[in-house]
Amino acid sequence: MDKIRILARIDELLAREREGSADDSARASELYQGAISMLGLVHGANCHQLRTLNDHIAGIQKSEKVPFRATIAVAGSSLGALRNLKREIEEGLVGNLRREVTGEVLSDLLRLGKEALANGTDGGKNVAAVLAAAAFEDTIRNLGATYCGIHTRESLPDILARLQAADILKGSQVGVVQSHFQFRNDAMHADWSKIDAVAVGTALSLVQELLLKHFG
Repeated sequence: MDKIRILARIDELLAREREGSADDSARASELYQGAISMLGLVHGANCHQLRTLNDHIAGIQKSEKVPFRATIAVAGSSLGALRNLKREIEEGLVGNLRREVTGEVLSDLLRLGKEALANGTDGGKNVAAVLAAAAFEDTIRNLGATYCGIHTRESLPDILARLQAADILKGSQVGVVQSHFQFRNDAMHADWSKIDAVAVGTALSLVQELLLKHFG
């Protein structure tokens, strides 16, 4: 999520409040669609904020029989949603929520990986390896997105370099993360002969360490 660009677009939409007449339906539609886009981009397509706005607008359109009054109400509600979203972003509340949700999802992957590894069989080890590799990659990508604004599918080494330059990962931790790139590749390509239970346990521990420090 590019905070600067999102705030710029929100400000652009908020500036529309001073343009045109109060009952301008085209302006109200732009504000409503803009609010939907921004809420979905920041909080997710199925977020509570988006459902609340849509339900509120639907209620206005159903109950208000005078068109220009409905238009005014739609514009006002959309502007209110945008102002609230702007404040959440500026206060850092969105970032905190994202980190919390990310931590919960990845923690579930870790839990499943540990359970599979505890099975003590080759099959359990292999399942745990895939889960550990997925959690490892997602953790690095989420660190890149959260702290460096990386939202494209850059290579893991490139993301690591950016995290190191930003002083998010430093010292021996950089080398440890780098050493797990091959583990990730071996697990994702099902090259089981190169993976043992110790390697899987080490990968799970690394992900847990990163989660506790950055998403805990």
